Order: sequence, then C-alpha cells, then structure tokens
Amino acid sequence: MKAGDCAAILAHISAYLDGELEATECDAIERHCRECDSCASVVAGLRHTVGLCREAGSAPLPDVVRAKARESVKKLLAEKKS
Repeated sequence: MKAGDCAAILAHISAYLDGELEATECDAIERHCRECDSCASVVAGLRHTVGLCREAGSAPLPDVVRAKARESVKKLLAEKKS
C-alpha cells in the first residue's frame, strides 16, 4: 500500500480500525493521515462511529423492543413452516 494513495487507504480503513493490519500497513495509513486531512477526517469519523456502535451493543434492549422482536421471529418461523 502506498502511503499517498487515498483509495488504498480508504479500502483498508475497516481492517485498520479493527487492528487486523500489519504494523507497516498501519504506519502507512497513519503517515498518510498526518498529511491528508480528508482521509484523517474519514478515519476519525469511522473510529467515532465504531466506538458508538460498541457502546450501543452493550446496552440492554427495552422489554417492549425485545417482545416485538420475539413476536416477529415467531411470525416468520410460522410463515416458513406453512
């Protein structure tokens, strides 16, 4: 991956944020983001979004939502059996 290639950087952002890249690839992305405000903004925005999703994933569902989800699943299973 070239440090100056925005398309390559953007194609690897998800793996970068998930910690799935080699150190050299991470270094290339970080180096590029220090020089490219656009890519730095995308990385920062996605990092924030991922953090919000992780926080939301640990919040319990309200009982009403849980009950509606169960009913929807039961309905879908019943339709599939017929």
